[in-house]
Amino acid sequence: MTGATTTSLHFAPPRRLFYALTALLACLVVATRLSGLNASPPGLFRDEAAFGYNGWTIAHFGVDQYGTHWPLFFRSFGDYKGPVGVYLEALLTSFLPLAPWVMRIPNAIAGAALALAAGWLAWRLTRSQAVFLVLVLEAAFEPWFFHLGRTMLEVDLLTPLCYVATLALLCAGGEQRLRACIAAGLVLGAACFTAQPARFFTPALLLIVLFAFRHSLRGARLVALIAPVAVATVTLVAAASSTTARLSDVSVFKGHGLFEGIGLALVDYLQYLGPWLLFLHGDGNLRHSTGVEGLFMVATAVPLTIGAVAAFRRRAEPIATIALLALLIAPAAASLAVGVNARRDVISMPFFLVLLAYGWQALVPWLRHRPVRAVAAVILVVLCAIPYYLDYALVYPNRAAVAFQSGGLDAVKRAHDIAQGRPIYISEDISPDALVALRPDPTRGDAFATAGFHLINTPADVDLAQPGDLLVLTASDKPPPGATLLFQEVTTGPVSLGGPPVEAIVVSVYRR
Repeated sequence: MTGATTTSLHFAPPRRLFYALTALLACLVVATRLSGLNASPPGLFRDEAAFGYNGWTIAHFGVDQYGTHWPLFFRSFGDYKGPVGVYLEALLTSFLPLAPWVMRIPNAIAGAALALAAGWLAWRLTRSQAVFLVLVLEAAFEPWFFHLGRTMLEVDLLTPLCYVATLALLCAGGEQRLRACIAAGLVLGAACFTAQPARFFTPALLLIVLFAFRHSLRGARLVALIAPVAVATVTLVAAASSTTARLSDVSVFKGHGLFEGIGLALVDYLQYLGPWLLFLHGDGNLRHSTGVEGLFMVATAVPLTIGAVAAFRRRAEPIATIALLALLIAPAAASLAVGVNARRDVISMPFFLVLLAYGWQALVPWLRHRPVRAVAAVILVVLCAIPYYLDYALVYPNRAAVAFQSGGLDAVKRAHDIAQGRPIYISEDISPDALVALRPDPTRGDAFATAGFHLINTPADVDLAQPGDLLVLTASDKPPPGATLLFQEVTTGPVSLGGPPVEAIVVSVYRR
C-alpha cells in the first residue's frame, strides 16, 4: 500500500505539470492570436474587406455582393473566394460588427488550432511531452505561422490545419481504424474549400498518402479516405471557372515560351526551399511577411536540418514518406505562378512541422543530457525572437501601412460625407473598403453604385469624373490635372527598429 502511494506521488506531479503547461500554453496562443488584430497588421487590405463584406451580406441578406443567393464560391476582384472563409465571416458578422478585428478572427482561431494540432501530431509521432510542447510553440510563434494567423487575405491556416489533422489521425496505426480513416477523409475533403492552393494540391496529397500507406490501407478504410476528396474534386471541376480564376494571369508561362516558363518555375522552386525565404528574409510582400527574419527564425534551421536527415533515414515509415514527397511536390505547384509567395506555399507548412517533430525528437535527449546546452538553446531562440516581435509591435505597422491601405476606411467615410450625394470615383485597390465602411444593401443592385461609388479600373476611368465629383486614390494613382486635394491619410513612424520617422501617403481624396 505504501509502495503504491509512493509511485503515485512520484508520477503524478510531472503529469499534472504537463497538463498545466499545456493549458497555459493554449491560453497564451489564443491570447496572442486575438490581441491587437486592429493594429498589427494595420489597416484593411482589399481581400480582407471582400471576405468581410461578403460574409456580412450572406449573414444579413442571404446573398453575396452581386446578389447571388448562397453561392459555393464568391466572385471577387479577379478571382473567387472559397466558401469556408466567407461563411465563417457570415457566422461572425451575424452577431459581431463588420470591423477589421472581426474579419481576422477566422485565421486567428485557425492559427491557434493549428498550433495545438501540431502538438497532437508531434505527440502521436514521438510520444514525447517535451516535443509536444515545443511543436505547439513552433507552430504558434514562428514568423510564418504567427503572421498569417493575423490577416484574412484568405483562410490560409485552415489548409495546413486540415492537413496536420489528417496526418495525426493516420499516424501511429490510425490507418488501421475505420473511424480514423473516415475522419481523415472528411477533413482532407474539407481542405479543398479552404485556401486556394488547397484546391489543387489536396488531390495530389491524397495520392501521396495512398502511396505511403499502400501496404495497410484496404477495403472500407481505403474508400472512407478517398471518397470525400473525390466528391470535393468533382465539385471543384464542375465549378472550374470559379476555382481556376486568375490562374492564367499569374502563370509563369504567360508572356513566356514553354522553356522560359519552366526556367522561371525552377528558379522559384529553388527559392521556396532555399535559406533566403525560409530563414533570412521571407516573402518580399509586406502583406505576407514582415521582412524581418524568414518564414522561420534562423535558430529553427538546426531542428529542421536534423529532422530532414531523420525523415530520410525513416523514409520507410508512412509519415516520413509523406513529408519528404510533399515537400518536394508542394513548392513545384506554387512555382507555376509568378513570384515566390508565402501564402501559396502554406501547403508545405504541415510537412515542415513533421520535420521539426523529428528534429526535436533527436535534440531533446541531447539537450537534457547537459543543462548548459538547453540554456544555450533557449538563449539562442530568445535572441532570434525578441527583434522579430519588437519589430512586429512597434515598427511593422508603419512599414506595412501602405501595403494594408491603413486609413482607407476612414478616408472612405469622410469622402462620402463630403460628397453630399455627388459621385465618388474610387481606386479599385481600395474599393472594398467602401463596401465595409458604408455597408450598402446588395439586393438593390450594384453595391458600389448603391453606395455612390464608381470604380477606377484604368487611368482612363478618372477622366469620366465631372467637375465637383470626388476621387479616392491610392499612392500609386495619378490625380487628374487641376484636381483639388481635400485631404490625405498619412502614416508617420519608423520603418526599422531605431530608425527615424518616415512619412508615407496611403490614401488621397481629391475634388475634380
